[in-house]
Amino acid sequence: MCKKILFTLTLFIVGCRFNTNSDLSLNKLFSNHMVLQQDTMANFWGKAREGSEIIVSTSWGEKKSTFADKYGNWITPVQTPKFDNKSHNVTIRSSDKSIQLKDVVFGEVWLASGQSNMEMPMKGFKYGRVHELIEGSNQEISNANFPNIRMFTVERIISYSPVDNVQGQWVVCTPKSVGDFSAVAYFFGKKIHQELNVPVGLIHSSWGGSPAESWVRTDFIEKIKGFENTSERLQIAMDPNTDYNRWVANHSFVKRNDLIGVDEFKWVEEKNKGFIENNFNDDSWIETNTQGVIKAFEKDDFNGIGWIRQQLTIDEITESELVFDIGETNDLYTIFINGKMIGRKENWGVASTKYKFKSDILKKGENSISIRLIDVWGKGGLDPDPSRGIYFENKKIISLNDSWKLNMICYQTAGDFYILKTIGEKIAIPSPDRMPHQSNSPTTLYNGMIAPVSKYNLKGFIWYQGESNQRRAEEYKTLFPAVIDSWRTQWANENLSFYYAQIAPFGGYDNRNESSDRITSAELRESQMLTMNKSNVGMAITTDLGDPKSIHPPKKKEVGDRLALWALNKDYNFKDLVHSGPIYKSVDFKKGKALVSFDYADSGLYCPDDKIEHFEIAGRDKKYYPAESKIIGNKVMVWSSEVKKPYSVRLGWKNYFEINLFNKEGLPASSFRSKE
Repeated sequence: MCKKILFTLTLFIVGCRFNTNSDLSLNKLFSNHMVLQQDTMANFWGKAREGSEIIVSTSWGEKKSTFADKYGNWITPVQTPKFDNKSHNVTIRSSDKSIQLKDVVFGEVWLASGQSNMEMPMKGFKYGRVHELIEGSNQEISNANFPNIRMFTVERIISYSPVDNVQGQWVVCTPKSVGDFSAVAYFFGKKIHQELNVPVGLIHSSWGGSPAESWVRTDFIEKIKGFENTSERLQIAMDPNTDYNRWVANHSFVKRNDLIGVDEFKWVEEKNKGFIENNFNDDSWIETNTQGVIKAFEKDDFNGIGWIRQQLTIDEITESELVFDIGETNDLYTIFINGKMIGRKENWGVASTKYKFKSDILKKGENSISIRLIDVWGKGGLDPDPSRGIYFENKKIISLNDSWKLNMICYQTAGDFYILKTIGEKIAIPSPDRMPHQSNSPTTLYNGMIAPVSKYNLKGFIWYQGESNQRRAEEYKTLFPAVIDSWRTQWANENLSFYYAQIAPFGGYDNRNESSDRITSAELRESQMLTMNKSNVGMAITTDLGDPKSIHPPKKKEVGDRLALWALNKDYNFKDLVHSGPIYKSVDFKKGKALVSFDYADSGLYCPDDKIEHFEIAGRDKKYYPAESKIIGNKVMVWSSEVKKPYSVRLGWKNYFEINLFNKEGLPASSFRSKE
């Protein structure tokens, strides 16, 4: 009897072992319509229960098997053939699960990254009443039938440590889908696709406003002055036992992107809906005034969400269209009168402060005005503004009171809005040594948006970034190379191509500079130019593409095409292709003049106007004067009657200018200075 029980128990245990769920999963990069780098050993990887056997089978005849390690990770390389003009399938299976990937093609895979100028989609940026467009986008979108151009857009994530997966999917390029594609990446991919006649896969991973340090691996960033304690700051941020982290863990939150930049107004909590009603009892709210609201947002550098309310007594109402003017504020906001939304600005950009509404929203007697303020940086609240009020035919008929009831409902921290439990609740202030959970924090975007895709085989990188570092050009000389080196190291290939766009001229930099003595964007362009000393890099010059009023110039096709020129010449054997505009090489001073030589000008230089603009020359006193100039073959002679003994020459050393010096192939010259 005992033997029978033991035998039955053994069968039960063995049966359980062999019926165990493998929990097989793939990194999200592996999906239908994916593009695999052709003619290489392409990695496939994912998760499974420890010891599970994973078999990868392909329609092109490859079959590989591997086992999940003790951490549940598995990876196996699979040989890919050259592009064969076919659509393929891949099957990944374990003992109990099978995943099939359809419409897989072979081609050229590139990763596109940077900040908003790389992020800017074909449909443009739209916020508030501002719509920044891509030049020629309507026609380009309508003709974008390119089934062999495909893009995977990595969803945004900030992380203190490297993550192992991403969110997103491969999307085939069609007129319907291309509006959401990164414009620069699309134009780059289109040029490569049309020249090579092979599929192009674009992994797009960018974040508007992000500085270079956000994209650098920790061990590389710590070699740079000012970032030596990055690991220590990350450890503090991840320590669950700090007062701040305990406070955060004890509060629920709303994602910032769920409230800002969305088409429809969203409530933080259902109970907030009562705040807009005329008969809502706000006796428990803080009684204050306009200055008091400002101080509440200033206390402890508070950023977050607050509601303000006040009652207006109206004796007489005339049927008409009225205008509510909220006046000056740096915050995002939504305005309600007697429970009706009459105005909203919860998108970035410039917008009018005036909102039309019908007078029947008002009533005789008591009326309520409720405003939700979203303050994400700097000063919060409403600025004192005598124009604030209700207007009829441009005449103010009702002034608002200076008295308000205030209720702070959310504290912005760790990148999101954390819901306060009580009115006046004490917030937890993070240690100044803690790494903020922000997209501008060192290494956080590398961890969240580069590390998880770094096993994916690709041809190289394209990059459009620098605007957020334009005040720190000297530091960028080490930061930007650290981006390049850390990515190449992560991909275990020090020769991976890295092509980048120079930041374009922009008039707004003049208003951002702390000192008028420095032209910081020119300094940043210089740092980018100096990075060309690294191997297998190239710079797309944009000195003819700037915009005086927008940091997002609309000419994105030219940027993508110029990045592609580098790839075609360096990676795809188009050896005779001129792939860059003129770049400063050297200068020879003789007889009171400067003779400037350029690389990438073998065919000669060209100016479409009577005179080359934006050359300046200086003596040892470093006082620059506008200069005369003359093209001599592939060189330029520069001089000024004000400078008898020239010592330095520069071109385009301004925040905004329009270059008019090109090589014979029509590519623009980069700004430069011969001496600092």
